[in-house]
Amino acid sequence: MIATDMDQTFLDNQNQYNKQRFSEIFQEMQRQNIHFVAASGSQHERLQALFEPQAEQMDFISQNGSIIYSGNELIDVQQISPKLLQDTLNSINQAFGPDEILINICGLNSSYVDTNTTPDVMNFIKNFYKEIQTVDDINHFTKSGIEDPIVKIALSFEDSPNINQKIERLRSLLDPTLGSLSSGFNTELIGFSHVDKSTALQHLMQRYNVNADELVTFGDNENDLRMLQMTPNGYAIQNAFSKVKAVANHLTRYDNEHDGVLDTLEKLL
Repeated sequence: MIATDMDQTFLDNQNQYNKQRFSEIFQEMQRQNIHFVAASGSQHERLQALFEPQAEQMDFISQNGSIIYSGNELIDVQQISPKLLQDTLNSINQAFGPDEILINICGLNSSYVDTNTTPDVMNFIKNFYKEIQTVDDINHFTKSGIEDPIVKIALSFEDSPNINQKIERLRSLLDPTLGSLSSGFNTELIGFSHVDKSTALQHLMQRYNVNADELVTFGDNENDLRMLQMTPNGYAIQNAFSKVKAVANHLTRYDNEHDGVLDTLEKLL
């Protein structure tokens, strides 16, 4: 089994990849009965669209492990209760002003942002979410009447010199059942602390009877650390954060702008 993070790892900085090169590699993976998993903090619909020619033969881990698909089949979804969701939103808004943060609520079927979100910010969000809806008051989402199972709160911070202190403050106010992981772009993904990419991968490994030494993983950021540590075949992409490089057993030859994952896969296959 091969599992890779998407943004800043498999995808280049324009959110693209070498489709012809991947197609040839994917055919070889199919020939060798190797499962390929796209593992991301972003939305399933976006991942599926990225791999449209191969999507039915792939597995998908989205929202940092909260949603698992095998092809078009939903395997698992970890839903946050409405009360826990609203309590968390209340805590966030008591701690941070509206000019400091952007709240994006992530559901099984769509992502939700406030109607006051600016066009520039909306265009940026569209890089990571294919299905997006607006709601009149994101801070009181549970009163919107939307019944989509909610799995994550994506909280993006404005650039500031003390952003690390703000992240620590966020993490300190969360319910004990919740945790927060950085997924890049000043964004923290808040969800169940016992759910991440590694737990979702374990689910798929059991499904396909794959051992840890038969797994290869790729990543670049904090939300990839456990996934990289669960196998001796964990690769940090060349442009990964230093703490990720320190944990991974291997480092790709090239960065995400130069097909670092695809180059490594060609050698492994």
